[in-house]
Amino acid sequence: MKQKILIGAGIHSDLEALYHRISAFLNPQNEYFFTFLCVDEGVGNELLEAVAYGNKSAHSLNLLKKVEFELKVEGLTVSGNVNVEAFKSELNDSSLAGLSGVADLFIIDSSSYMNQSDWHELIALVHKVNCPVLVLPRNATVNRLIMVHEPEHHSLHIVKDFLKIFKPDLTELPLSVLFNFPEDEGQTENEKFFVDYLKMAFPNIGMQLMVDEPINEFFNELNADTDRALILTGANLGEEILACPKTIADCTAKSSPLFIYKK
Repeated sequence: MKQKILIGAGIHSDLEALYHRISAFLNPQNEYFFTFLCVDEGVGNELLEAVAYGNKSAHSLNLLKKVEFELKVEGLTVSGNVNVEAFKSELNDSSLAGLSGVADLFIIDSSSYMNQSDWHELIALVHKVNCPVLVLPRNATVNRLIMVHEPEHHSLHIVKDFLKIFKPDLTELPLSVLFNFPEDEGQTENEKFFVDYLKMAFPNIGMQLMVDEPINEFFNELNADTDRALILTGANLGEEILACPKTIADCTAKSSPLFIYKK
């Protein structure tokens, strides 16, 4: 299966290390077309400021940084099933919408967003993207999976995308699924069908009903033990998780891989 993957990284990202982190999650049987995007918001602002004030030396310096990013992409050592390129045109809302509209996944190097103000830029970026997103921290080793069930078939799409994109080995990890109380018999039946579907792919499932708001139940489950989790969720809850008011150092979710399904 051929898949188009966008990778958002900063000018100072260690692209070799990022590539190896990414490879630990993706299905090695697929053929991949990686497009690296320089999403360094600070550089974008500096470029605009340089143009506005005619600061040609600053403008030239930042263009050199962009060229350096492109050269690092071209110099990556990748496996035979991976093709890489750098996006060299202007990255704006229009080009981002078009690129993500045809992509299977957008992977964001969250280590480029280390302070709280930067993190707001990451949330804004996720909101603009038109494909599933994987927010990938520097330490991306995982021991379990957490998913919050969402109605209207979103959870089914989350699982199908996960099985299509991610390494089959990850399905062997313990999976915790958080369910709302069903509103009627029809929803109860649909959830039973969904659980039966999950059991075909995930041999180690734990399920629990949520008595509190999903965001609170999620954090309770995430903080229940010290194992690092890969989080699977829909767009609304995913952005709510990213908006956790705690700092990156204090919020476990911000240092955990987060897979957000988006239509």
